[in-house]
Amino acid sequence: MGVPTAATLLLAVLAPAGARPALAMAAPPGSPEALLEEIDRLGAHAVVSELYEDDRRWDGVRSGVASGAKAWLEVARRLKREAETSGPGQDLTEAVASALERAPGRVLSVLDGESFDSDDVCSLNTIEDSLGSDFHAALRTVERRERAVASVAERALAVRKRECLGFLRELKREVIRNRAEWFPESAAR
Repeated sequence: MGVPTAATLLLAVLAPAGARPALAMAAPPGSPEALLEEIDRLGAHAVVSELYEDDRRWDGVRSGVASGAKAWLEVARRLKREAETSGPGQDLTEAVASALERAPGRVLSVLDGESFDSDDVCSLNTIEDSLGSDFHAALRTVERRERAVASVAERALAVRKRECLGFLRELKREVIRNRAEWFPESAAR
């Protein structure tokens, strides 16, 4: 940065707020904040349809949601309401379920029964194949999620925590009981 540029920047920062030029700071493209702005502008249905058609962008959304970051979970919550159940809706549910391991309290807070509920996210009701094809890896995934949810201490989330743990325990029993059917390669070993 040259001296004139640095001096201009310093004067802009030190100037009284009313004297500063308005700096419009748009959210970076692909960020959850940019997607939330896009949802506000175009509607969730249009945004989820557009995203789902672009594999690179959709993979970015799924990864962001799976991170468990608050803004990404809000993106998932808003998109899920307008997403088709299969395809984008299923992908969003799987990503939120994956986020249980990283941010269980945040995930429990979006299990409002409107966009997501404990039955789908914690039991993977109809999408047990999302656990992968290896029995031991699937079992470890369920156990990690169970431990993460059990660690949530927020009283406001106690009911959701109890429901989620119940579904995770049921899922664990089902993974074990259906080992041969769900994980045929692992059962043969």
